[in-house]
Amino acid sequence: MIPALEVANALAQAGAHAKLWYAQRSQMAPLAAALTHASSNGHGSVEVSAIPIDRARNVLDRLRQCARLWSKSQHCFDTFAPDVVIGFGGWVSAPVVLAAKRRHIGCMLHEQNVMMGRTNRLLSRWVDRVAVSFRQTQSAIHGTPSVMTGMPVREAIGRASRTVQAERFGFNAARPTLLVLGGSQGARAINRLLMDIAGRLTKEEREQWQLLHVTGMADESRVKTAYAARGVRSWVASYLVEMDAAYAQADLVIARAGASTIAELARCGKPAILIPYPHAGGHQMANARIVESAGGGVVIEEREATADRLLRFIRLLLPDQQLCAEMGSQIGQLAVPDAAYRVTRAIMELTTDRQHENGA
Repeated sequence: MIPALEVANALAQAGAHAKLWYAQRSQMAPLAAALTHASSNGHGSVEVSAIPIDRARNVLDRLRQCARLWSKSQHCFDTFAPDVVIGFGGWVSAPVVLAAKRRHIGCMLHEQNVMMGRTNRLLSRWVDRVAVSFRQTQSAIHGTPSVMTGMPVREAIGRASRTVQAERFGFNAARPTLLVLGGSQGARAINRLLMDIAGRLTKEEREQWQLLHVTGMADESRVKTAYAARGVRSWVASYLVEMDAAYAQADLVIARAGASTIAELARCGKPAILIPYPHAGGHQMANARIVESAGGGVVIEEREATADRLLRFIRLLLPDQQLCAEMGSQIGQLAVPDAAYRVTRAIMELTTDRQHENGA
């Protein structure tokens, strides 16, 4: 949702009219609403609409939802008449992009991860262009023109002041701070590891270290209770929209390895211990290995992640300001600061090409 919002806003600034659809499950509605509000740039030419998605129990349920999206797309195209439709991944993109292709509308994909997702991989043969976040992805695209754009992130990321933002978390800006992320829906495995680690910290570590932990919806109260019982200086919440403030505090980050997280870490120059989500085709592991090969992070597979092992890495990195700074500089080399502009330019170029093809 975030890269799509950023591109829609960039298109609006370029004078285009953008309509953004995003898939929304009921439990994610508060976060989606907050993100939409935070990303608003005041341009009335961006329409943002949620597509309620039910959990599919079987293939027939998924096909029914696809059929509804196909029908919704046809009605939309009758009135909105887009020049280009761009899919940002996920199965909900498929019926919309294919409906656009049927109408001979220009179609483009944005692939966020190093490894192409299943939907984008299947759709890539039908679209006019594919934009990628990592140059390594281009070698896996056969026959379809591609462009390296990077991953769009919110403009505020990387711009907040550590000193100014420390007060909102009740932190001391001078103390080592560990930021723990599990993505928008949390990561129960990471949450459990950190609760275990809280009981293993020395008295000095509990007094000196600060933990800023975004838990996801399910574990907030459990993590808060665990930290409080062990006297850990912490700030815990189920989600945080103002991630620029969180990154400003962080000396070291523990996180999954989703594409948005990698792009934000690179933008802020923050070293990381990455514990990739082990499912979904292994695409997070591929993302994490890019960071590790750049020297900007350490990768631990979830099946090998123990409290003892994770704590050893934290103790090695968090107190060492010079090492963290060097790793932060290395991961910063992966950043593409103008990614939203690059995607926007690719869309505008595709629009122009299609108009020339149609004799406009």
